[in-house]
Amino acid sequence: MNPSSTSPNAAGFTRREGLIALIGGVAALSGCGGGGGDVATVGSGGTGSFSSGAITGFGSIIVNGVRFDDSKATVTDDDGAPRSTSDLKLGMVVSITASAVAAGTGGSTATATKITFGSELRGSIESIGTNSLVVLGQTVQIKTTTVFDNGISGGFAGLAVGQIVEVHGFVDPATNQIVATRIEREASAASLRLQGQVQALDTAAKTFAIGTVTIGYAGIAAAALPANLANGMLVQVTLAPAPATGTRTATSVRAVGSQAGDHDEAELEGTVTAFTSNAKFSVNGVPVDAGKASFPNGTSGLKVGARVEVKGSAVNGVVVATSVKLESETELESHEFELHG
Repeated sequence: MNPSSTSPNAAGFTRREGLIALIGGVAALSGCGGGGGDVATVGSGGTGSFSSGAITGFGSIIVNGVRFDDSKATVTDDDGAPRSTSDLKLGMVVSITASAVAAGTGGSTATATKITFGSELRGSIESIGTNSLVVLGQTVQIKTTTVFDNGISGGFAGLAVGQIVEVHGFVDPATNQIVATRIEREASAASLRLQGQVQALDTAAKTFAIGTVTIGYAGIAAAALPANLANGMLVQVTLAPAPATGTRTATSVRAVGSQAGDHDEAELEGTVTAFTSNAKFSVNGVPVDAGKASFPNGTSGLKVGARVEVKGSAVNGVVVATSVKLESETELESHEFELHG
């Protein structure tokens, strides 16, 4: 199923909502080939698989082209709170621990045991541009594949300055931007959230910056802060709503780290969030060892912020890559959405 659109999507879907909307022709989900074809390499079983990427379909959930049965999975948000499979929605970025991926006539499948999800940004819209908006100083790029929740009438056109939104997507810490895979509207927010690299760290004043936002963390106990907090570290910060200007008050600061563990198979789809060399970098905060990997379309453009697809295995939380593929803008704008049922 591959309906197409020339503008950002005007609806977001749960399983039933998505199927009804697609059948009724209410939603314009973009995609014209591409997307769901690449799957994780089939392994021998053992410790199973790990996958990180955006949900591109349901039945149960489809991530990185693999259909994961989530009927018996433990679901949590990235704060560790228990959640339900009904909370999983199209466009959310998730991490999945599962059985080995099996290839079949209907595509690649696996059984999920643990699913973790969370948004990358939550706050009020400060300005709106052409296919972009600014939230907490971070520029949110809207693509034709960005999914808008049903609560946003008209999709991108339904957004306005001052509205509170929650953004799921892939962070480019080098440019302080996020490519949105899903946007939801919130009536209010007890806390705000942003993700990015620590800059201008002042351990005496207990402040640092993410982009244009200055953050104070004096109220957080040292034991609750990331070990070795330093400039360049990728962190997720929860902010109090007030003060809304000047130095913002952090209620939690958490390093964005690896959940990959040890698995025979691993696949990551997202942005390069740290880069040392072509052989050593991170994707979505997950460290990658690409020293022995193949690069099907070369290494030109491999840097912080580049969109990549990485396949390999996971050892002690590090993905040992066998293949690293740079994704072009054309590929990113032509992902498919799937529904099975």
